[in-house]
Amino acid sequence: MRMGKDCQKRQVLKSSLIGRLGLNINGDLSEKEIVDRVKFAEIAGIRTIWVGEFEGFTDPFVVADIISSASRSLIVGFGILSVSRRSCEEIVDSLEVLRQKYGDRYILGLGLGENAKAFHRLKECVERLSGCCVVGAGSPATLKLSSKTDGVLYNSVNTEFIRWMDGFVEGNIFKAAYGPALLLSSKFEEDLIIAALIVFLGSKRLISEFKMDAIAEETSGVDIMELVELRRSGRSIRESSDAEKILKHRDFLLKNFTLSGGVSEVAEGIEKLLELCDHVVLADPFFRDLNSMRMLGTLVNMIEGG
Repeated sequence: MRMGKDCQKRQVLKSSLIGRLGLNINGDLSEKEIVDRVKFAEIAGIRTIWVGEFEGFTDPFVVADIISSASRSLIVGFGILSVSRRSCEEIVDSLEVLRQKYGDRYILGLGLGENAKAFHRLKECVERLSGCCVVGAGSPATLKLSSKTDGVLYNSVNTEFIRWMDGFVEGNIFKAAYGPALLLSSKFEEDLIIAALIVFLGSKRLISEFKMDAIAEETSGVDIMELVELRRSGRSIRESSDAEKILKHRDFLLKNFTLSGGVSEVAEGIEKLLELCDHVVLADPFFRDLNSMRMLGTLVNMIEGG
């Protein structure tokens, strides 16, 4: 495994380099669609693209290669790579290939993924890469690992939740808020609801802390992959037998787990997050919606120029 003692000096986690606002692009678009969105983002003034990882998506290192080839200036972050899916050695070796091709402009984000039992693997990897990564977290145990890293990606865009999570973070480190975002109204609203549901159900401790157990119990049996597949095929989640139990909580999910609404409303939400964090990432499904992407430059100007 490479990335030795000099890895710390290679970090790019400075607001002057990465900007205050970042954009997530996932690997379930065609290569042309990814490149088109990269160009949109560059023109808008975005300096950092974050690549997500999810079942059925193209490998995030492949997506990062596409982005890096399309733009020689953008910084690329991984938000986040799951140690449930691959070993620490695989992650570092894949990252090293990108660095050899495109230079030192990557942010390595690590997280548990879907397997909570992989915590020991995450802890070991974070310790081996101390000073060379950020940890993606939404629960106290993983948040505490941030003391070994360069920073933390809060799996939330809710200021109240982030204040609570911040109590488990040690040291003066980079902090980013990372969560579902979309300008409404949009034909991708159902994708936003799914993304919000995934975030909501991702931290049992947060659910307990903020007394959201009743809604969690009602929605925990929802077949997320069925919903995702419905949307991928261009169909509505209303076709799912779980539709009613999800849509009845639409307002709760959007209010607490997304940055959504009109341009001014989203910009205001970002500004509030930047009082607590160094960076905010507009995550899935923002990049899918061309109307939202067309307004990205306006948002960047409002935030970076504010």
